[in-house]
Amino acid sequence: MKVLNFFNIRTLIVLGISQLAVFLTIEFGLKLNLSLLLFSLAIGFPLGFSIQAAFKRRDKALEFFSLFKGGMTSIYYCFFINEDLKPDQQREIKGILTAMVEQLMFQLENHVIDYEPFHKKANELFVFCNKNREDISGRSMQRIIRFFRDVSLSSTYLIGLVRHRTMAGLRFYAVVFIAIFPMVQAPLLYFHLDNQIPHWAFYTVVALSSLLLITLSNFQTAIEYPFDANGVDNIHIRDFEMNLEEASANDVREKSKVV
Repeated sequence: MKVLNFFNIRTLIVLGISQLAVFLTIEFGLKLNLSLLLFSLAIGFPLGFSIQAAFKRRDKALEFFSLFKGGMTSIYYCFFINEDLKPDQQREIKGILTAMVEQLMFQLENHVIDYEPFHKKANELFVFCNKNREDISGRSMQRIIRFFRDVSLSSTYLIGLVRHRTMAGLRFYAVVFIAIFPMVQAPLLYFHLDNQIPHWAFYTVVALSSLLLITLSNFQTAIEYPFDANGVDNIHIRDFEMNLEEASANDVREKSKVV
């Protein structure tokens, strides 16, 4: 289950620290009386900001995926309503467009940072247009270039997300304070609740608090990169493939006339 991805080695480390903190507190009678407001700010602000930023990146990625698929589909039909293109030319351009989509999907799924592989696939589109210039009208070419602008803009943004994430320093800062938090929480609880609750309750309360915080941090990490299959809320990028029905040029032209 993908939910289990929220629990990892960091979860075990933080839980181990929390239990060790409670043991040392009880063993040596450590007590602390201070406000947790500072720790709340030190953990809550960077953690909340990172989660919010990750979700904004995810929503922006969905927007650009829609722009990418819309642009590619529009380019596809710009060619297929062209009466001068032969069936073999139509099959060739469909193969080029499909390869462009597959290249983008491959790079996102496999964390390929370089934009050059997709650029090479996209360049094949203009090689085809130049080779078949006499069969493509000037008006169709203008439309293709306009739609390709959407494709180029959206693909550049999506590939850029492979390298650029939310601020690493802020995320590291939050994890460090999550690890330190049980060392402060245990003696603080012991000061207020000593002789009022059994020792096993101290272990449980501190463990649950640490588990909650580190799970939120793991959740943020899971949605930090929304294109892999690790997070529950990640984007299903294969939904944006070009699953175009096989159709002849005459079928497409007849539909366009009806519209």
